[in-house]
This record gives sequence, C-alpha cells and structure tokens, in this order.
Amino acid sequence: MHPGAGFIVKRIAIAASISFGLVPATAFAWDWSLRTSESQTVELNSNQFLRSSPAGSLGSYSTITGTAEALTPTSKLILNGDGSYRKYFGPGAEGIATEALSYGARANYQQFGKNNYDREFVEAVWRQQSTSLALLNDLGVVSPASGFLNRITGAGGLDRALNARDSISLFATSTRTYYEPSSGGTAFTDTLGRGSWRHGVSSTTGVSLSSEAELLAYDNAFSTKVSIFRNQVGIDTALSPLLSFRGNIGAAYLVTDRGVSTSAIGGVSSTAPIGSTSLDWIADAILTYKFMKTATLSVIASQSVGPSIVGSLIKRDTVTASVNYLVNSRESLTISASGNRQMAGATTDFASISATYGYTPIRDVSLQFTYRYQHRFASTGTTIFDPLTGTPTVSGTGPADSHSVLFVATHSFLVLPHGN
Repeated sequence: MHPGAGFIVKRIAIAASISFGLVPATAFAWDWSLRTSESQTVELNSNQFLRSSPAGSLGSYSTITGTAEALTPTSKLILNGDGSYRKYFGPGAEGIATEALSYGARANYQQFGKNNYDREFVEAVWRQQSTSLALLNDLGVVSPASGFLNRITGAGGLDRALNARDSISLFATSTRTYYEPSSGGTAFTDTLGRGSWRHGVSSTTGVSLSSEAELLAYDNAFSTKVSIFRNQVGIDTALSPLLSFRGNIGAAYLVTDRGVSTSAIGGVSSTAPIGSTSLDWIADAILTYKFMKTATLSVIASQSVGPSIVGSLIKRDTVTASVNYLVNSRESLTISASGNRQMAGATTDFASISATYGYTPIRDVSLQFTYRYQHRFASTGTTIFDPLTGTPTVSGTGPADSHSVLFVATHSFLVLPHGN
C-alpha cells in the first residue's frame, strides 16, 4: 500500500464520523447495508501530461470507498466516504507535483411519496483534494501547485408528479470553494437554483422546459460577481424499443459585475472593475441505439458555459461516441472516441480514442485493461491565465500526443447486506 494510504484512511475516518453525526437517532432502527471497495490502477504513459517534449511516466493510483445505506418503506439515507492517492514516476513527471490526494464524504437523505417519482431530498458534501490534481482532472492543466482545494456543498430539491402527464422538479445548491493555504487560489461561492417541467405527449415522448440561475461570487480584489441564466427546451422520446433520444437546447446569458474580463467567451482584460454581458447557446443530446442484444451504441454531444472546479469561466464543446459490448457474463468490451474544445481565453481542441476490456474472474473482483490515445491540437489565443482566479487554463500551446496502457483491479465487498 502507498505511504499516503494511512493518511487517506485517517481522513476517511474523520469524514465518516462527520457523516454519521448527521444520522438521526431513530435511524439505527432502519434496515442498514454496508459496502466497501478497493481499487488499484497502474498506468504506463508515453506523455502523461501532454507536453510538447514528450517523456514517459508511470502512474499508480489507489482508491478506497465505503457506502452505508439505510432504508425504510418511505425513505433512504446514503452515507459515502472515499479517498484516493496518486503517485507519478519517471522523466515525464519532472517539474510537477508527483503526489496527489483526494478524499471526501457525502450524506444524502431522500423521502418518497405515493409513487416512485415523488420525492424530496437534502444532501451535504465535503471534499478535499490536491490543487494540482483538481486542475489536472478538470482542465487537463499541469501545475506544480501545492496545498489543497476544499469544497463544501449543501443541496436540496423535490420531484413531483402533478398528474399522469405532468411533473416538475426543483433543485437548489450552494458550494463554497477555498484553499489551504489561502494563498493557493481565489476562494469563491457558487449558488445555483433550477426549475423544470416535463409534459408527456404520449407514452413514449415528452417535452420539457427548464430555467436555471447561477451566481458566482469571488473573493478577489474586485469582489467580482457573475450571474449566469440558462433557459432550455427539450424533448425525450423512445423512437423504437431499441432507439431512444433525449436533447435540450437553449441560451446562456452571462452578466459580470465588477469583473476583470468581459466573459468566459471572450473579451479584453482590464485593471479596473468593469461590467459586461454576453450571450451564447447551450445544448446537450444523447442518442442510444441497442443494435444487438448485447451491444449498445451511445452518442453524446453538448455545449456548455460555466465555472470550472477552480472557478474559471469556461466554454466546452464535447462529442463522444461509444460502443459497449457484453461478450458474456464475465467479459465486456468498450470502444469510444471523443473530441472536445475548451475556450477560456485560449482555445484548445482535444481528441481521443480508447478501448477497454473488462473481466470478472470471481464474484466482487473486476479487472480492466485499457489502451488510450490522446491528441492536443495547437492552442489559439494568448490568454493562458484566467483573469478572475489567476489559475492557468491551458497546459501547453503546442500540439502533443500520448499513448497509455492502464490496468485496473477492483475488489468490492458487501460487509452488511440489507435484511440483517
């Protein structure tokens, strides 16, 4: 086990104590279950961080998770804890943070109504991870940053069936992001509220409307505030027993108050606080086709505008196609290809293909073997640091390629089944 694993276990124990402290006293009479998992990944990569001068590296990643679930006839309580440790070796890891930690806890309580659709829920989440890992996972940016990024989230919502054809959903959440030490980045608060309505046109087709408001408040020198308003119309339909489609399209309207740049989509920097507005379209769609009894094709496309994990405003365009084939009860094969564009001052395009073979030799043990090729095209634009947060938005401006082979072994264990 890695030397950071003991630290992770300690952090998970603290997180679990906090989560269990949220459990009402009567919850211990509920029907409990407990499941844990351990996962180990080894990755050999020709250019792990997509540098213009490639060099090979070896990555080793360890993850531990635990999930407790309590049930009653009308409610459910879920408590999660997890921790992971990453370590990089070799010449390709020179000049970066070669160790990274991530851990967190989540408590979710749901109360159900007269049918499966009606429910109310509340949720609390705490997560801490290495700042360098947060930038790498979300933006693909390599950074020697030290310290940790912390996120505390509270959320709640409800789903209601108004009648046989109409249903509504309401959701609200707020996340506070801050750094240890505080000099590690710009703290900010992200608060979002969403309402949606769906009308069933027929037994296989529905139309929907959604409206969303998001407020980003930054602890920078200008106390910048960014409001994002998103409105969309959507449709979901089962075109046949084998083919289904869901899609939404609409607009995102950004309003910046006391900002240092006009928007995530573009603009010039300023040394004095300025206000600005911008408008762009957003959309998401997924097409699923079960072309064989054991094979499914999925095509997903989206365009979004919003904050990254560190608060930098970013526009993302993504297209992914994948085929999942169940060879038999123990084996599976997944082949996927994707392309995406990130726009945050500089515009960078990425493309990747991968193939994954999954094998379950015995119950509760799974193995995965993956080959993945990634390509980063040359970036356009000159802004490589986000003006709002001061964080880097691109890892490099030139083209780069990488080839990687991953091996993942996971062991899941049901400690306590329901009914005991």
